[in-house]
Amino acid sequence: MATTAAATGDDIAGKATGKAAGKTAPGQKLVPLEGLRGIAAAVVVLYHLVLGFTARGVSVVPQGHGAFDTLAQFGLGLLNGSAAVAVFFVLSGFILSLPFSRDRRISRVLVALLKRWPRLAGVTVIACLFAYGLILWSGHDYKNAASITGAGWMASHGNSPIDHRHLTWAGALHEGLIAVFTKGEVRFDSPLWTMRIELFCSFAIFLAAPILFAIRSWPLRVVVIAMAVFTAGTTFPYTHFSDFLCGTVLAMLFSEGRLPAIPGKWALPLGFVVLYLFSFTYEQQLLIHAPLKAIMPAGDSAHFVWDIGAVLSILILLGNPTMHRIFSGNWAIWLGLLSFPIYLLHGPIMLTVGAKTVVAGAGLLGVNGSELIAAIISIMLTVACAVPLARLDQVWLGLLTRATKPLLVKPAAAPVVAAE
Repeated sequence: MATTAAATGDDIAGKATGKAAGKTAPGQKLVPLEGLRGIAAAVVVLYHLVLGFTARGVSVVPQGHGAFDTLAQFGLGLLNGSAAVAVFFVLSGFILSLPFSRDRRISRVLVALLKRWPRLAGVTVIACLFAYGLILWSGHDYKNAASITGAGWMASHGNSPIDHRHLTWAGALHEGLIAVFTKGEVRFDSPLWTMRIELFCSFAIFLAAPILFAIRSWPLRVVVIAMAVFTAGTTFPYTHFSDFLCGTVLAMLFSEGRLPAIPGKWALPLGFVVLYLFSFTYEQQLLIHAPLKAIMPAGDSAHFVWDIGAVLSILILLGNPTMHRIFSGNWAIWLGLLSFPIYLLHGPIMLTVGAKTVVAGAGLLGVNGSELIAAIISIMLTVACAVPLARLDQVWLGLLTRATKPLLVKPAAAPVVAAE
């Protein structure tokens, strides 16, 4: 996995265009979705912490199918980085589609298309150059750390082994600017594998959303969306277009005031359903997931399950007054603001600073102690570095917005009719 592909800060900070059941007034930021995106980013970080600093990772094999082992496996299943990425994609589809509910001019579409790549590349370049500097400093300590902890993810450098032929600042610049989007190459910052999906599915949404909003018949909309999902199929990475389409459907319902109100008596049971769906993985063999596996199509299709969980999460946050209020606090705003930078930076920090901490502390603190300290330091440093990157991201977004604003064609003014 931001998200990530990850939904970006300006996406979630989009303005609401209609009145949802959760009392989101027109013009108000969709703050509860900021919190959801932040929680998804936190899940990705925790998932990689477990993969990077433990030998068994998130895989626990029940012994005798005891209740404790089964519960432990279910709990670790909730540290599902892939499910969190599906949340990012659904959120992107929702927020990127929403502006087209009120403005479907060709100029709006063109500006959205022109702005998307530089908007993402501005921060991915910084992330790759940052990772390059850390890799130069830490060398092969990730291998030494992996020999201590037995963590396969650490040994493989986050599933992106270092190739010294490409270990240059120019290589990092090229990856962050171009290769991560065109080829999905992630030699420096492995979580950026989502960026290719984020970019091209965003393009597809910018073209599809105006058409879907222009269609006023819901049966016809459903037919068009079903055809798009079938055409995308279940082959990576095309199948992830369906994640974005789920967000587009929610955006249409939201803009038309059709999102359902979720009373308190339904919010808790639906919350348990969300946890059940997000705990689903192909690797685990829990009997509770057998019904899902029985109906799943072949190919890269597990994210269909997570899409349903993401949709239910958004419906609960926007449709239940209590959850809407809880997720509308300042903590949600800050967590959402930092989520994309955290997603970009946590991998390189874990594989360098975290690895060095394990190597330095193993003799004094033991393996478990050094793993714990490495995880804590990695989290703290990631958050500290995410704050200035979030500020830079806001500045970059503002520059792009001002640069593309003249390209928007103003709507024609209504003709003035002289009084008799």
